Amino acid sequence: MRDKIIFYLNGKKHEIDAKDAFTSLSTYLRDDLGKTGTKVVCAEGDCGACTVLVASRKDLDKGKLVYKSLNSCITFLHLMDLHSIITVEGVAEKDKLHPVQESMMVNHGAQCGYCTPGFICAMAGMTDQLKLKEKPIDEKTTKNYLTGNLCRCTGYDSIIKSSLAVNLKEVNPLYERYHNSEMLKEFEDLEKEGVVLENKSRQIFLPSKIDDALKLKNDQKLLKCTSGATDLGVQVSKGRHEMEQVLSLYRVPEMSKIEKKGQEFHIGATATWHDIEKALKNDIPEYSKLIHIFASPQIKNAGTLVGNIANASPIADGTPFLFISEAKVVLSCTDGERVVPITQFYKGYKDLNLKDNELITKVIIPIPPKEYFLKLYKVSLRKDMDISAVTFAGMGNIENGQIKSIKLAYGGVGPAVKRLSTTEKLLNGKEWNEKNIGEATLQVEKEITPISDVRGSAKFRTQISKNLLMKFYREIQSQYGTEQGKKL
Repeated sequence: MRDKIIFYLNGKKHEIDAKDAFTSLSTYLRDDLGKTGTKVVCAEGDCGACTVLVASRKDLDKGKLVYKSLNSCITFLHLMDLHSIITVEGVAEKDKLHPVQESMMVNHGAQCGYCTPGFICAMAGMTDQLKLKEKPIDEKTTKNYLTGNLCRCTGYDSIIKSSLAVNLKEVNPLYERYHNSEMLKEFEDLEKEGVVLENKSRQIFLPSKIDDALKLKNDQKLLKCTSGATDLGVQVSKGRHEMEQVLSLYRVPEMSKIEKKGQEFHIGATATWHDIEKALKNDIPEYSKLIHIFASPQIKNAGTLVGNIANASPIADGTPFLFISEAKVVLSCTDGERVVPITQFYKGYKDLNLKDNELITKVIIPIPPKEYFLKLYKVSLRKDMDISAVTFAGMGNIENGQIKSIKLAYGGVGPAVKRLSTTEKLLNGKEWNEKNIGEATLQVEKEITPISDVRGSAKFRTQISKNLLMKFYREIQSQYGTEQGKKL
Protein backbone atom coordinates (compact mmCIF):
# COMPACT_ATOMS: atom_id res chain seq x y z
CA MET A 1 0.00 0.00 0.00
CA ARG A 2 1.20 3.48 -0.86
CA ASP A 3 0.81 6.33 1.60
CA LYS A 4 1.23 9.07 -0.99
CA ILE A 5 -0.60 10.10 -4.13
CA ILE A 6 1.41 10.66 -7.28
CA PHE A 7 0.54 12.87 -10.24
CA TYR A 8 2.21 15.00 -12.88
CA LEU A 9 1.45 18.72 -13.14
CA ASN A 10 2.46 20.47 -16.36
CA GLY A 11 4.91 17.64 -16.90
CA LYS A 12 6.48 17.73 -13.41
CA LYS A 13 6.04 14.88 -10.92
CA HIS A 14 4.38 15.58 -7.55
CA GLU A 15 4.08 13.33 -4.51
CA ILE A 16 1.49 14.34 -1.92
CA ASP A 17 0.95 12.88 1.53
CA ALA A 18 -2.22 12.73 3.61
CA LYS A 19 -1.84 16.27 4.97
CA ASP A 20 -2.70 17.79 1.56
CA ALA A 21 -4.80 14.98 0.12
CA PHE A 22 -8.01 16.25 1.74
CA THR A 23 -7.87 19.66 0.08
CA SER A 24 -9.25 20.68 -3.31
CA LEU A 25 -7.09 20.72 -6.41
CA SER A 26 -7.70 24.47 -6.89
CA THR A 27 -6.56 25.24 -3.33
CA TYR A 28 -3.40 23.21 -3.82
CA LEU A 29 -2.66 24.94 -7.13
CA ARG A 30 -3.26 28.45 -5.87
CA ASP A 31 -2.16 28.38 -2.22
CA ASP A 32 0.58 25.76 -2.24
CA LEU A 33 2.09 26.22 -5.69
CA GLY A 34 1.19 29.83 -6.43
CA LYS A 35 -0.38 28.89 -9.75
CA THR A 36 -3.04 31.55 -9.57
CA GLY A 37 -3.95 31.33 -13.24
CA THR A 38 -6.59 28.86 -12.09
CA LYS A 39 -9.38 31.09 -10.76
CA VAL A 40 -12.05 30.29 -8.18
CA VAL A 41 -15.37 32.12 -8.36
CA CYS A 42 -18.42 30.01 -7.50
CA ALA A 43 -16.53 27.22 -5.68
CA GLU A 44 -19.29 24.77 -6.59
CA GLY A 45 -18.51 23.64 -10.14
CA ASP A 46 -20.90 25.99 -11.95
CA CYS A 47 -18.85 28.74 -13.57
CA GLY A 48 -15.83 26.92 -15.03
CA ALA A 49 -13.28 29.59 -14.04
CA CYS A 50 -11.29 26.90 -12.22
CA THR A 51 -11.18 24.52 -15.22
CA VAL A 52 -8.04 22.45 -15.67
CA LEU A 53 -7.25 19.55 -17.97
CA VAL A 54 -6.59 16.03 -16.66
CA ALA A 55 -5.92 12.59 -18.07
CA SER A 56 -5.17 9.12 -16.75
CA ARG A 57 -4.39 5.86 -18.50
CA LYS A 58 -8.15 5.29 -18.81
CA ASP A 59 -8.20 8.27 -21.16
CA LEU A 60 -5.78 6.80 -23.71
CA ASP A 61 -7.03 7.03 -27.29
CA LYS A 62 -4.87 5.84 -30.17
CA GLY A 63 -2.09 5.54 -27.63
CA LYS A 64 -2.36 9.22 -26.65
CA LEU A 65 -3.48 10.80 -23.40
CA VAL A 66 -6.65 12.70 -24.22
CA TYR A 67 -7.10 15.52 -21.72
CA LYS A 68 -10.58 16.29 -20.42
CA SER A 69 -11.82 19.36 -18.58
CA LEU A 70 -12.50 19.29 -14.84
CA ASN A 71 -13.65 21.72 -12.16
CA SER A 72 -10.67 21.94 -9.83
CA CYS A 73 -12.66 23.77 -7.12
CA ILE A 74 -14.70 20.64 -6.25
CA THR A 75 -12.09 18.02 -7.17
CA PHE A 76 -10.30 16.58 -4.16
CA LEU A 77 -6.57 16.30 -4.57
CA HIS A 78 -6.59 12.57 -3.79
CA LEU A 79 -8.71 12.00 -6.92
CA MET A 80 -5.71 13.07 -8.99
CA ASP A 81 -3.65 10.01 -8.11
CA LEU A 82 -1.98 8.68 -11.29
CA HIS A 83 -3.19 11.59 -13.42
CA SER A 84 -1.44 14.09 -15.64
CA ILE A 85 -2.77 17.61 -14.98
CA ILE A 86 -2.40 20.69 -17.15
CA THR A 87 -3.24 24.17 -15.89
CA VAL A 88 -3.47 27.35 -17.92
CA GLU A 89 0.23 27.91 -17.16
CA GLY A 90 1.00 24.68 -19.01
CA VAL A 91 -1.08 25.38 -22.12
CA ALA A 92 1.48 27.70 -23.69
CA GLU A 93 4.59 26.09 -25.19
CA LYS A 94 7.59 27.72 -23.52
CA ASP A 95 7.49 31.32 -24.73
CA LYS A 96 4.99 30.62 -27.52
CA LEU A 97 1.29 31.07 -26.93
CA HIS A 98 -1.05 28.22 -27.72
CA PRO A 99 -3.14 28.98 -30.86
CA VAL A 100 -6.21 29.19 -28.60
CA GLN A 101 -4.51 31.86 -26.46
CA GLU A 102 -3.36 33.73 -29.55
CA SER A 103 -6.85 33.69 -31.05
CA MET A 104 -8.47 34.87 -27.80
CA MET A 105 -6.04 37.81 -27.76
CA VAL A 106 -6.44 38.76 -31.43
CA ASN A 107 -10.24 38.40 -31.43
CA HIS A 108 -10.80 40.15 -28.09
CA GLY A 109 -12.17 37.06 -26.38
CA ALA A 110 -11.64 38.55 -22.92
CA GLN A 111 -12.79 41.67 -21.09
CA CYS A 112 -12.22 41.49 -17.34
CA GLY A 113 -10.30 38.26 -18.02
CA TYR A 114 -11.22 36.46 -14.83
CA CYS A 115 -13.02 33.63 -16.58
CA THR A 116 -10.50 33.48 -19.42
CA PRO A 117 -8.13 30.80 -18.01
CA GLY A 118 -11.06 28.39 -17.70
CA PHE A 119 -12.10 29.07 -21.28
CA ILE A 120 -8.51 28.65 -22.47
CA CYS A 121 -8.22 25.24 -20.83
CA ALA A 122 -11.60 24.04 -22.09
CA MET A 123 -10.82 25.19 -25.64
CA ALA A 124 -7.34 23.68 -25.59
CA GLY A 125 -8.87 20.37 -24.57
CA MET A 126 -11.37 20.73 -27.38
CA THR A 127 -8.72 21.38 -30.04
CA ASP A 128 -6.77 18.33 -28.88
CA GLN A 129 -9.79 16.05 -29.17
CA LEU A 130 -10.88 17.44 -32.53
CA LYS A 131 -7.37 17.12 -33.94
CA LEU A 132 -7.15 13.51 -32.79
CA LYS A 133 -10.54 12.74 -34.35
CA GLU A 134 -9.66 14.76 -37.46
CA LYS A 135 -12.79 16.86 -37.10
CA PRO A 136 -13.13 20.62 -37.73
CA ILE A 137 -14.02 23.31 -35.22
CA ASP A 138 -17.58 24.58 -35.71
CA GLU A 139 -19.95 26.70 -33.68
CA LYS A 140 -22.07 23.82 -32.35
CA THR A 141 -19.01 21.89 -31.17
CA THR A 142 -17.57 25.01 -29.54
CA LYS A 143 -20.77 25.67 -27.63
CA ASN A 144 -20.92 22.05 -26.48
CA TYR A 145 -17.38 22.10 -25.13
CA LEU A 146 -17.82 25.51 -23.47
CA THR A 147 -21.19 24.85 -21.84
CA GLY A 148 -19.53 24.64 -18.43
CA ASN A 149 -17.76 28.01 -18.74
CA LEU A 150 -19.62 31.21 -17.87
CA CYS A 151 -18.69 34.80 -18.75
CA ARG A 152 -20.47 37.93 -17.48
CA CYS A 153 -18.70 40.41 -19.78
CA THR A 154 -18.46 39.33 -23.39
CA GLY A 155 -21.83 37.93 -24.34
CA TYR A 156 -19.81 34.98 -25.68
CA ASP A 157 -19.71 36.19 -29.30
CA SER A 158 -16.04 37.13 -29.16
CA ILE A 159 -15.18 33.86 -27.42
CA ILE A 160 -16.97 31.78 -30.03
CA LYS A 161 -15.32 33.86 -32.76
CA SER A 162 -11.95 33.18 -31.15
CA SER A 163 -12.61 29.44 -31.14
CA LEU A 164 -13.69 29.37 -34.78
CA ALA A 165 -10.57 31.29 -35.80
CA VAL A 166 -8.19 28.66 -34.41
CA ASN A 167 -6.27 26.79 -37.10
CA LEU A 168 -6.01 23.17 -35.98
CA LYS A 169 -2.97 22.67 -38.22
CA GLU A 170 -1.08 25.10 -35.99
CA VAL A 171 -2.00 23.25 -32.78
CA ASN A 172 0.78 21.22 -31.21
CA PRO A 173 -1.44 18.92 -29.15
CA LEU A 174 -1.03 18.57 -25.43
CA TYR A 175 -1.13 14.81 -25.89
CA GLU A 176 2.08 15.13 -27.91
CA ARG A 177 3.83 17.69 -25.70
CA TYR A 178 3.04 15.94 -22.45
CA HIS A 179 3.22 12.37 -23.71
CA ASN A 180 5.74 10.72 -21.44
CA SER A 181 6.23 6.98 -21.87
CA GLU A 182 8.07 6.76 -18.53
CA MET A 183 5.16 8.46 -16.77
CA LEU A 184 2.65 6.09 -18.35
CA LYS A 185 4.76 3.07 -17.43
CA GLU A 186 4.99 4.35 -13.86
CA PHE A 187 1.20 4.80 -13.75
CA GLU A 188 0.67 1.29 -15.12
CA ASP A 189 2.90 -0.23 -12.44
CA LEU A 190 1.32 1.76 -9.61
CA GLU A 191 -2.28 1.10 -10.67
CA LYS A 192 -2.09 -2.38 -9.19
CA GLU A 193 -1.62 -1.24 -5.60
CA GLY A 194 -4.02 0.58 -3.33
CA VAL A 195 -3.44 3.80 -1.41
CA VAL A 196 -4.15 4.59 2.24
CA LEU A 197 -3.88 8.19 3.41
CA GLU A 198 -4.15 8.97 7.12
CA ASN A 199 -3.86 12.29 8.87
CA LYS A 200 -4.95 12.32 12.52
CA SER A 201 -8.60 11.18 12.51
CA ARG A 202 -8.93 11.49 8.74
CA GLN A 203 -8.58 8.53 6.43
CA ILE A 204 -8.85 8.08 2.67
CA PHE A 205 -8.80 4.62 1.13
CA LEU A 206 -8.17 4.19 -2.60
CA PRO A 207 -8.35 0.46 -3.33
CA SER A 208 -7.41 -0.94 -6.73
CA LYS A 209 -9.47 -4.15 -6.41
CA ILE A 210 -13.18 -4.60 -5.81
CA ASP A 211 -12.59 -7.27 -3.15
CA ASP A 212 -10.45 -4.82 -1.18
CA ALA A 213 -13.17 -2.18 -1.46
CA LEU A 214 -15.82 -4.59 -0.17
CA LYS A 215 -13.63 -5.67 2.74
CA LEU A 216 -12.95 -2.06 3.70
CA LYS A 217 -16.67 -1.28 3.63
CA ASN A 218 -17.40 -4.39 5.69
CA ASP A 219 -14.78 -3.53 8.31
CA GLN A 220 -15.54 0.19 8.44
CA LYS A 221 -19.21 0.52 7.71
CA LEU A 222 -19.42 4.28 8.19
CA LEU A 223 -17.00 5.04 5.35
CA LYS A 224 -18.28 7.69 2.93
CA CYS A 225 -18.15 6.11 -0.54
CA THR A 226 -17.32 8.29 -3.55
CA SER A 227 -16.10 8.23 -7.12
CA GLY A 228 -16.13 11.64 -8.82
CA ALA A 229 -17.40 13.22 -5.57
CA THR A 230 -18.89 16.21 -7.40
CA ASP A 231 -21.67 16.70 -4.85
CA LEU A 232 -19.42 16.02 -1.86
CA GLY A 233 -16.93 18.48 -3.31
CA VAL A 234 -19.58 21.23 -3.22
CA GLN A 235 -20.59 20.37 0.35
CA VAL A 236 -16.99 20.51 1.57
CA SER A 237 -16.23 23.66 -0.42
CA LYS A 238 -19.23 25.43 1.14
CA GLY A 239 -18.42 24.24 4.65
CA ARG A 240 -21.49 22.01 4.94
CA HIS A 241 -19.54 18.79 5.40
CA GLU A 242 -16.24 17.81 6.99
CA MET A 243 -14.54 14.95 5.18
CA GLU A 244 -13.32 12.40 7.72
CA GLN A 245 -13.34 8.83 6.38
CA VAL A 246 -13.65 8.25 2.66
CA LEU A 247 -13.64 5.15 0.48
CA SER A 248 -12.86 6.34 -3.04
CA LEU A 249 -13.72 3.80 -5.73
CA TYR A 250 -12.52 5.48 -8.90
CA ARG A 251 -9.32 3.39 -9.07
CA VAL A 252 -11.19 0.03 -9.18
CA PRO A 253 -11.13 -0.83 -12.92
CA GLU A 254 -14.05 -3.29 -12.86
CA MET A 255 -16.38 -0.61 -11.56
CA SER A 256 -15.91 1.74 -14.52
CA LYS A 257 -17.14 -0.75 -17.13
CA ILE A 258 -20.18 -0.21 -19.32
CA GLU A 259 -21.35 -3.44 -20.95
CA LYS A 260 -24.25 -4.23 -23.22
CA LYS A 261 -25.57 -7.68 -22.36
CA GLY A 262 -28.49 -8.73 -24.55
CA GLN A 263 -31.17 -6.07 -24.07
CA GLU A 264 -29.59 -4.57 -20.99
CA PHE A 265 -26.81 -2.17 -20.14
CA HIS A 266 -24.70 -2.98 -17.10
CA ILE A 267 -23.19 0.29 -15.89
CA GLY A 268 -20.44 0.21 -13.27
CA ALA A 269 -20.51 2.45 -10.23
CA THR A 270 -17.64 4.67 -11.38
CA ALA A 271 -18.63 4.98 -15.04
CA THR A 272 -18.85 8.72 -15.77
CA TRP A 273 -21.79 10.52 -17.30
CA HIS A 274 -19.58 11.36 -20.28
CA ASP A 275 -18.97 7.68 -20.99
CA ILE A 276 -22.62 6.75 -20.36
CA GLU A 277 -23.84 9.43 -22.77
CA LYS A 278 -21.65 7.95 -25.53
CA ALA A 279 -22.46 4.31 -24.72
CA LEU A 280 -26.26 4.77 -24.79
CA LYS A 281 -26.43 7.09 -27.78
CA ASN A 282 -27.65 4.47 -30.27
CA ASP A 283 -29.76 2.20 -28.07
CA ILE A 284 -31.38 4.75 -25.73
CA PRO A 285 -30.96 8.07 -27.59
CA GLU A 286 -33.54 9.96 -25.52
CA TYR A 287 -31.62 9.27 -22.30
CA SER A 288 -28.36 10.20 -23.99
CA LYS A 289 -29.91 13.53 -25.09
CA LEU A 290 -30.98 14.28 -21.53
CA ILE A 291 -27.51 13.53 -20.19
CA HIS A 292 -26.09 15.90 -22.79
CA ILE A 293 -27.85 18.93 -21.29
CA PHE A 294 -28.20 18.27 -17.59
CA ALA A 295 -24.59 18.88 -16.62
CA SER A 296 -21.47 20.63 -17.91
CA PRO A 297 -18.65 18.72 -19.63
CA GLN A 298 -16.54 19.28 -16.50
CA ILE A 299 -19.15 17.64 -14.27
CA LYS A 300 -19.90 14.82 -16.72
CA ASN A 301 -16.19 14.00 -16.89
CA ALA A 302 -16.23 13.28 -13.14
CA GLY A 303 -19.80 12.60 -12.00
CA THR A 304 -21.47 9.19 -12.15
CA LEU A 305 -24.93 7.68 -12.50
CA VAL A 306 -24.47 5.69 -9.30
CA GLY A 307 -23.52 8.89 -7.50
CA ASN A 308 -26.77 10.37 -8.80
CA ILE A 309 -28.67 7.37 -7.43
CA ALA A 310 -26.89 7.25 -4.06
CA ASN A 311 -27.24 10.98 -3.49
CA ALA A 312 -30.99 10.32 -3.51
CA SER A 313 -32.04 13.81 -4.56
CA PRO A 314 -35.77 14.01 -5.39
CA ILE A 315 -34.87 16.07 -8.44
CA ALA A 316 -32.00 13.96 -9.76
CA ASP A 317 -32.21 14.22 -13.55
CA GLY A 318 -30.87 10.73 -14.15
CA THR A 319 -33.29 8.67 -12.04
CA PRO A 320 -36.88 9.11 -13.42
CA PHE A 321 -35.94 7.15 -16.54
CA LEU A 322 -34.57 4.37 -14.35
CA PHE A 323 -37.99 4.10 -12.70
CA ILE A 324 -39.92 3.63 -15.93
CA SER A 325 -37.30 1.35 -17.51
CA GLU A 326 -37.46 -0.73 -14.31
CA ALA A 327 -33.74 -0.63 -13.77
CA LYS A 328 -32.09 -2.63 -11.00
CA VAL A 329 -29.39 -1.68 -8.53
CA VAL A 330 -26.71 -4.27 -7.74
CA LEU A 331 -25.59 -4.12 -4.11
CA SER A 332 -22.44 -6.00 -3.13
CA CYS A 333 -20.77 -6.98 0.12
CA THR A 334 -18.27 -9.56 1.29
CA ASP A 335 -21.09 -12.13 1.59
CA GLY A 336 -22.26 -11.73 -2.00
CA GLU A 337 -24.66 -9.45 -3.83
CA ARG A 338 -28.36 -8.68 -4.04
CA VAL A 339 -30.30 -7.01 -6.82
CA VAL A 340 -32.92 -4.43 -5.90
CA PRO A 341 -35.42 -2.83 -8.32
CA ILE A 342 -34.84 0.93 -8.41
CA THR A 343 -38.48 1.45 -7.40
CA GLN A 344 -37.73 -0.35 -4.11
CA PHE A 345 -34.38 1.31 -3.47
CA TYR A 346 -35.76 4.53 -1.95
CA LYS A 347 -37.64 4.25 1.32
CA GLY A 348 -38.08 8.01 1.83
CA TYR A 349 -36.16 11.26 1.63
CA LYS A 350 -32.46 10.37 1.46
CA ASP A 351 -33.37 6.97 2.93
CA LEU A 352 -31.94 4.06 0.93
CA ASN A 353 -32.47 0.31 0.90
CA LEU A 354 -28.73 -0.09 1.42
CA LYS A 355 -27.02 -1.91 4.29
CA ASP A 356 -24.03 -0.41 6.09
CA ASN A 357 -21.68 -3.05 4.67
CA GLU A 358 -22.91 -2.79 1.07
CA LEU A 359 -21.64 -0.90 -1.96
CA ILE A 360 -23.58 -0.07 -5.10
CA THR A 361 -21.42 -1.78 -7.70
CA LYS A 362 -23.52 -1.42 -10.83
CA VAL A 363 -26.87 -0.48 -12.34
CA ILE A 364 -28.71 -2.68 -14.82
CA ILE A 365 -30.81 -0.72 -17.33
CA PRO A 366 -33.15 -2.59 -19.70
CA ILE A 367 -33.22 -1.19 -23.23
CA PRO A 368 -36.79 -0.08 -24.04
CA PRO A 369 -38.47 -2.27 -26.68
CA LYS A 370 -38.43 -0.76 -30.18
CA GLU A 371 -42.21 -0.47 -30.27
CA TYR A 372 -42.18 1.74 -27.16
CA PHE A 373 -41.95 5.51 -27.32
CA LEU A 374 -39.91 7.43 -24.75
CA LYS A 375 -39.74 11.08 -23.69
CA LEU A 376 -37.68 12.69 -20.93
CA TYR A 377 -38.10 16.29 -19.80
CA LYS A 378 -36.55 18.63 -17.27
CA VAL A 379 -37.89 22.02 -16.25
CA SER A 380 -35.28 24.48 -15.04
CA LEU A 381 -34.44 28.17 -15.24
CA ARG A 382 -31.91 27.57 -18.00
CA LYS A 383 -31.50 24.78 -20.51
CA ASP A 384 -28.00 23.61 -19.64
CA MET A 385 -26.36 22.68 -16.34
CA ASP A 386 -29.11 23.83 -14.01
CA ILE A 387 -30.87 22.07 -11.15
CA SER A 388 -34.38 21.06 -12.17
CA ALA A 389 -37.64 22.15 -10.58
CA VAL A 390 -39.50 19.14 -12.07
CA THR A 391 -38.34 16.15 -14.10
CA PHE A 392 -40.49 13.78 -16.14
CA ALA A 393 -40.10 10.38 -17.76
CA GLY A 394 -42.77 8.78 -19.92
CA MET A 395 -42.71 5.55 -21.91
CA GLY A 396 -45.36 3.38 -23.46
CA ASN A 397 -46.83 1.40 -26.31
CA ILE A 398 -49.93 2.14 -28.38
CA GLU A 399 -51.68 -0.24 -30.76
CA ASN A 400 -54.57 0.80 -32.97
CA GLY A 401 -55.21 3.91 -30.95
CA GLN A 402 -55.31 2.06 -27.62
CA ILE A 403 -52.82 2.38 -24.77
CA LYS A 404 -51.34 -1.07 -24.25
CA SER A 405 -48.78 0.05 -21.70
CA ILE A 406 -47.72 3.37 -20.21
CA LYS A 407 -45.14 4.20 -17.52
CA LEU A 408 -44.76 7.60 -15.87
CA ALA A 409 -42.29 8.94 -13.31
CA TYR A 410 -41.65 12.40 -11.91
CA GLY A 411 -38.87 14.03 -9.93
CA GLY A 412 -39.22 17.14 -7.77
CA VAL A 413 -42.77 16.30 -6.67
CA GLY A 414 -42.12 14.37 -3.46
CA PRO A 415 -39.44 13.16 -1.04
CA ALA A 416 -38.09 10.83 -3.75
CA VAL A 417 -38.59 10.23 -7.47
CA LYS A 418 -42.11 8.87 -7.86
CA ARG A 419 -43.62 6.33 -10.25
CA LEU A 420 -47.27 7.32 -10.88
CA SER A 421 -48.80 3.85 -10.74
CA THR A 422 -52.40 5.03 -10.21
CA THR A 423 -52.26 7.36 -13.22
CA GLU A 424 -50.80 4.51 -15.25
CA LYS A 425 -53.68 2.20 -14.27
CA LEU A 426 -56.17 4.90 -15.20
CA LEU A 427 -54.71 5.19 -18.70
CA ASN A 428 -53.88 1.57 -19.54
CA GLY A 429 -56.42 0.08 -21.92
CA LYS A 430 -57.97 3.45 -22.80
CA GLU A 431 -57.96 5.26 -26.10
CA TRP A 432 -54.95 7.42 -26.80
CA ASN A 433 -56.60 10.82 -27.10
CA GLU A 434 -56.42 14.28 -25.60
CA LYS A 435 -59.62 13.83 -23.56
CA ASN A 436 -58.26 10.80 -21.67
CA ILE A 437 -54.85 12.40 -21.17
CA GLY A 438 -56.55 15.53 -19.85
CA GLU A 439 -58.48 13.45 -17.33
CA ALA A 440 -55.24 11.72 -16.34
CA THR A 441 -53.64 15.07 -15.47
CA LEU A 442 -56.21 15.41 -12.69
CA GLN A 443 -54.98 12.10 -11.26
CA VAL A 444 -51.38 13.31 -11.54
CA GLU A 445 -52.31 16.18 -9.23
CA LYS A 446 -53.65 13.70 -6.65
CA GLU A 447 -50.54 11.46 -6.74
CA ILE A 448 -47.81 14.05 -6.27
CA THR A 449 -46.84 16.00 -3.14
CA PRO A 450 -44.59 18.86 -4.25
CA ILE A 451 -43.16 21.46 -1.88
CA SER A 452 -42.41 25.14 -2.32
CA ASP A 453 -38.78 26.27 -2.45
CA VAL A 454 -36.51 28.68 -4.34
CA ARG A 455 -37.00 26.78 -7.62
CA GLY A 456 -40.78 26.91 -7.61
CA SER A 457 -43.91 26.83 -5.52
CA ALA A 458 -45.94 23.69 -4.92
CA LYS A 459 -48.66 25.19 -7.12
CA PHE A 460 -46.17 25.81 -9.92
CA ARG A 461 -44.78 22.28 -9.71
CA THR A 462 -48.28 20.80 -9.74
CA GLN A 463 -49.28 22.73 -12.85
CA ILE A 464 -45.99 21.92 -14.59
CA SER A 465 -46.45 18.22 -13.83
CA LYS A 466 -49.89 18.24 -15.44
CA ASN A 467 -48.57 20.19 -18.42
CA LEU A 468 -45.70 17.75 -18.96
CA LEU A 469 -48.08 14.82 -19.33
CA MET A 470 -50.02 16.76 -21.97
CA LYS A 471 -46.76 17.74 -23.66
CA PHE A 472 -45.80 14.08 -23.68
CA TYR A 473 -49.06 13.20 -25.44
CA ARG A 474 -48.80 15.95 -28.05
CA GLU A 475 -45.16 15.27 -28.89
CA ILE A 476 -45.83 11.56 -29.34
CA GLN A 477 -48.79 12.38 -31.56
CA SER A 478 -46.69 14.68 -33.67
CA GLN A 479 -43.72 12.33 -33.87
CA TYR A 480 -45.65 9.20 -34.77
CA GLY A 481 -47.84 11.04 -37.20
CA THR A 482 -45.01 12.67 -39.13
CA GLU A 483 -41.52 11.35 -38.46
CA GLN A 484 -42.37 7.70 -38.39
CA GLY A 485 -45.45 7.74 -40.61
CA LYS A 486 -47.37 5.63 -38.14
CA LYS A 487 -50.97 6.05 -37.18
CA LEU A 488 -51.60 5.64 -33.49
